[in-house]
Amino acid sequence: MNQKVPKIIGEFQTIPDNLPADGQLKLIFQPIDMTTYWRRCGLTANFVAGFYSYCYEASDTKANSLSTIINELLENASKFSKAREGRIQIELKHYGNLLKVDVSNIASRNLRESFEAFVSKLQAENVEELYFSTLESKEDGDTKSGLGLLMMLKDYPVRFGYSFNEIDADTHEITVRAIINVEEI
Repeated sequence: MNQKVPKIIGEFQTIPDNLPADGQLKLIFQPIDMTTYWRRCGLTANFVAGFYSYCYEASDTKANSLSTIINELLENASKFSKAREGRIQIELKHYGNLLKVDVSNIASRNLRESFEAFVSKLQAENVEELYFSTLESKEDGDTKSGLGLLMMLKDYPVRFGYSFNEIDADTHEITVRAIINVEEI
């Protein structure tokens, strides 16, 4: 079987994977666990933000900002995963003031292609203009607008990278990597 090389977009390789971390936390979920009990995304984000707030002189504002970023990443991975056949993995690595957050999920080919086109567009366009045009054109109930990711890019000092890996024809692993300088949030 030929192993395909993942497609990388954005700042995915800012921190090398082989760099030893000061600390690490990894959690794995089934998407159905998160979508059936939607509040689990927020509870998990609050736990992780609280866990890491002890590493920094974190004010409530920093912990809330970190929780918001992690919650948005978990919600997106939950919404856009294969419900029962997939998994969601969140892995955090702490490097001094930097926190690397990887959220991976298993998605269909269509979802991968749609998200890949969206993040490619993010690389080429002005985020603030794209945010407001998406906000203006968003219809009620639209859960695939990308508004949450745009909000994070607009409102938080987070750098993002994306990895798209084909497992088979209709099974793809997507990893969204957020690099957060905790001193800046």
